[in-house]
Amino acid sequence: MPDRCPHRGAALSLGRIKKASSTLACPFHGLEFAADGRCVRVPVDADPRLPEDFGVATLPVREGDGYIWMWRGAGPARDAELPSHPDTVQMRHGDAAGTWNAHYTRCIENVCDFSHLPFVHRTTIGMLPRETITRVEMEDVAGGFRAHLLDSNVRKQTLEFLYPNRWLLKLSSRIMLGLVFAPIDSTHTAVYGRTYYGFPMPGLGWFMDAYTRFSQFLVFREDWPIVASQTPGDVLLARDEKLLPSDAPIIAYRKLHRAHEGASAPANV
Repeated sequence: MPDRCPHRGAALSLGRIKKASSTLACPFHGLEFAADGRCVRVPVDADPRLPEDFGVATLPVREGDGYIWMWRGAGPARDAELPSHPDTVQMRHGDAAGTWNAHYTRCIENVCDFSHLPFVHRTTIGMLPRETITRVEMEDVAGGFRAHLLDSNVRKQTLEFLYPNRWLLKLSSRIMLGLVFAPIDSTHTAVYGRTYYGFPMPGLGWFMDAYTRFSQFLVFREDWPIVASQTPGDVLLARDEKLLPSDAPIIAYRKLHRAHEGASAPANV
């Protein structure tokens, strides 16, 4: 539901779920809304009759892989399979969430870009090696692509992107980093991070949550100003950029995105 009561505009997120009636109660005057958005009770008014349009709009949601997915596009919800990385299904994970001040397409491209590491992250994950030449090997997968960073023709790192917004970096068979990007508006993106681990250790959950928050802050704080500075924000409008062979994952993402959005591709993509 939109986070606004139709009565006096209070944030419904400050209200509470009433288990007995399975309704959401507004924190301001106690108006109760059913799951389909209908207003079913106004405890401050003696007249039980309610206008037909007194409820709130609702958006379709589905649960999958520990996330809640919401459709807020124009028209009816698409009955599409939710993107999921099979390698992580049985793995434990730590969680973190944050907001980037940039369009979601720029945020996605940033984490698919190996070649910026020695420049943007030269004091953290890009410290070693000092070689700046980036060689990438691409591989198609259902719903997206894999990109392998090569070192002397050996695959050093592998990232996997599933359209529209799931990213995974495979550090090993037992440690993986995952991100999901959710657009807030044209200049803000919610980023949900996970550190997946494949070894059972009782009581490790809180530590992995803290580790995920810290490690992502340590790295992403270096990305934030650069990504926020990119113009135009939406990569569908970036029709004059000159892409390089090292941008192979970016080119793959733009092809997926343009095909999904029905946009024509410029000659250099």
